[in-house]
Amino acid sequence: MLRIRVLTALVFVSVLFWCVSFSSHEIVPVLFFMIGSIFAGAEFIAMRWHVIDGQAATERPHPLLKREHWGIALSYALCIPIEFYGPKLLGQPAGLGTSIVFAWIALTTICGSAFFYRREIDLEHSTHKLMNVLAGFVYVSIPGVIMLKLSQIQVDNAPRGIALYFALACILLGDSGAYFVGRAFGRHKLIPKVSPKKTVEGAIGGLLFSAATGFLFCIYFMKQLSPVWGLVTALIVGAAGQVGDLAESALKRTANVKDSGSLLPGHGGMLDRIDSLLFGVPLAHLLFLSFHH
Repeated sequence: MLRIRVLTALVFVSVLFWCVSFSSHEIVPVLFFMIGSIFAGAEFIAMRWHVIDGQAATERPHPLLKREHWGIALSYALCIPIEFYGPKLLGQPAGLGTSIVFAWIALTTICGSAFFYRREIDLEHSTHKLMNVLAGFVYVSIPGVIMLKLSQIQVDNAPRGIALYFALACILLGDSGAYFVGRAFGRHKLIPKVSPKKTVEGAIGGLLFSAATGFLFCIYFMKQLSPVWGLVTALIVGAAGQVGDLAESALKRTANVKDSGSLLPGHGGMLDRIDSLLFGVPLAHLLFLSFHH
């Protein structure tokens, strides 16, 4: 299983690396992040509606993905091209992209309200579904937009996309560190009701791996930035990544499913692979903007 996980992760990272750093058309990374948002969004809304519809009583490997889930996920993914191409199409300054995204979220919510409240008899049931659709924009769409924005931050004398790779390395190597340290030294459960296998020792080990990754990244790949800045930033981003992992574990436990989906061999669903990034990348973006620019 570990070999399959590693192989899947390598393929995933390789495709990401090509899309961000080597593709000659700017639409390629946009499409890459859109595809990721579609799968993650469909898995998120499927899990939440799985609970709302009362289907979480029986444990399943993963929730069933239905046509309506994909439709909502598409509305999540469209936030990415709207952010980057909306202002140009409307003849507005590029800085208005975020405002156009929020207008899209509002429009989608209004249309969703009309749809749910006309179709459903139970008002409370409809409201719960609608609020979870809205939550998906915050949980999936906005981090997806920020992930692409982070990949576009330029660091002097460093490869294209280095800011995103920094965040990914700190989070993913921190996750690996937590796994191996937890297996070797884990004694005290972290939050057993959410994730029974995670330990305090593993969490601390993961933070140490993240910190070391950030420190070394600045020494070898981002020499314009202080290694101390890299260490501190990596600690913050790594901690946020661990919280993101726990948050998705709570979603799965509530839905009584093992994985969010079955897309990625050895990992489960797309959401299982990027759960840590959804919390860690936005903080990395903020810290890069605050201290690099």
